[in-house]
Amino acid sequence: MKASIINLLVIISIALLWNCDSDYSAINKNVTFPKAVVQPDGVRFDYLMYENDYNEVPEDGNPIEYGDEEKQSESSGLYFKLSNKRAFGPGVNAVVQSEKKGVWYHIIFACMKPSKGMNKPADKGIIVVSFERGDSMLGYRTFPISELLEQQNKQCIDKWETVSVWCKVPEGLQNKDELKIYPWNPTGGDLYLDDFTVETWTTELLAPEGVVLSHTVTEQNYETSDLAEQTTKETAVRGLYSCLLSNQEGHVQYGKGYTGTLAEAKIQAGDYVKVSFAGLKKHHTRQVAKAANMVISLERNGEQLFWEGLEVDPRLRKGAKQAYGEWVNLEMWQEIPVDAQGSDLLKIYPWNNNWNPIYIDDLQIEVWRKQ
Repeated sequence: MKASIINLLVIISIALLWNCDSDYSAINKNVTFPKAVVQPDGVRFDYLMYENDYNEVPEDGNPIEYGDEEKQSESSGLYFKLSNKRAFGPGVNAVVQSEKKGVWYHIIFACMKPSKGMNKPADKGIIVVSFERGDSMLGYRTFPISELLEQQNKQCIDKWETVSVWCKVPEGLQNKDELKIYPWNPTGGDLYLDDFTVETWTTELLAPEGVVLSHTVTEQNYETSDLAEQTTKETAVRGLYSCLLSNQEGHVQYGKGYTGTLAEAKIQAGDYVKVSFAGLKKHHTRQVAKAANMVISLERNGEQLFWEGLEVDPRLRKGAKQAYGEWVNLEMWQEIPVDAQGSDLLKIYPWNNNWNPIYIDDLQIEVWRKQ
């Protein structure tokens, strides 16, 4: 009796599945899942160039262009409403500092196209990347958002979607060439934008190859009482204190590092100096132009042989996101020129001439030598 009931249930189940087979097939054919955007081979994150969450209306901005009725989530703030009348949205307007090879831009943003007032569903806006030298256009690339959505199996009609695209930077750029990255929405109705970011990635190796550690020059954890003017108990990687730098009244702009001749540091021409440290920020980065620096410089008789600064704020990243209120370990490398002399003066220090505070801790300076 029990076996008969089981067999009957099996037959009924098969019959039900057989009857709705065509329905399941139709559903399966229409189910799509987002496709991951493939990262270029051999690249690593370098720094955040631009970030805009649109949560603050700029002094020269129009409040009508910012809304919160269709925000992404309850915790989200404002978003930007890019109309066809305005057409061009806020973005990157920067000057190239130096020629670099193997650089990529990773552009990420959230977008939504409201069906209300939409007159051309296919037109969902465009991301523009251009390079200019004076009156000449060196490069002009457009990425239609509709194509990006299709490639990534997404749609943004009455729905927020996060979209990204990689753009290779052309070689041959020169100092003072202009870079522009912005959203463009000439037709099709309003386009809502949020969390627009541009990251710079590079194929350049972080550390030189074929070198080994020679010795440590100095370590600084900012725990001694003589550094009270530049330290705080707010946060620290280890111990009680860290270095706090800002141009705000009551703070200092320069932190303790190292100053001494190459001979005193036992550094030879052709050696590499490695500076490692932990950094922390609590503010959001909008443009990299305003950032704290870890500085390495070399002087001879009062004249500067070189000055290199590693911008700290835009490099404070954990996982795939910028880190706020969290310590992040960073490092920079600098080769000592082959014509350097033992009497040349080496200076290494953190510096922040901006309002937003930056925190530095566990500074370590090492010398690495070719094998």
